[in-house]
Amino acid sequence: MKTWNIRDQPEESLKRLLEKKQKEIKAGYKMLRKLSNIKDAEIMLEEIWQTKAFANDIEMELIRRGYNDGT
Repeated sequence: MKTWNIRDQPEESLKRLLEKKQKEIKAGYKMLRKLSNIKDAEIMLEEIWQTKAFANDIEMELIRRGYNDGT
């Protein structure tokens, strides 16, 4: 069974996924401000960082594609 690979995805799909992840990050920060328990805040922050890492991978792939295409 083949796993999901960022390089196998079309560019439009990656752009939509990046927008979705950026919205999730903003929503996560908004929720983080409302949390009163430090343990819950640490868990939420870890989730936000994982989402940001994934979004950064998508951005790097889009930049790489733009660079290789000569644009």
